[in-house]
Amino acid sequence: MSRKHQDPEYRKNARIVRTQVAAARRAGREVACWRCGYEIDAEQAFDVGHIDPAGGSARSNLAPEHRYKTGRCQGNRAAGGRMGAARQQARAIASKGLLRW
Repeated sequence: MSRKHQDPEYRKNARIVRTQVAAARRAGREVACWRCGYEIDAEQAFDVGHIDPAGGSARSNLAPEHRYKTGRCQGNRAAGGRMGAARQQARAIASKGLLRW
């Protein structure tokens, strides 16, 4: 788990968002993924994602999103994996003193 996901503010606000999503689902209301805008079906797992990855852990920056890739959405876990891989690649290039072309 990353440092930003261990932050007490994130944990508190993510718990609130999960509670809101659970209440909406029990009431039969649609819960939309912030990433793709399509409904997260009741049987689909979801994550609480950061709308702006650098935007902090305020509730205004957290929203439900598809956990895994769907036909319309790349999903939280895939998007996070891509971001992590890009960071690792940038660090490897910088440590070798290579230029990014």
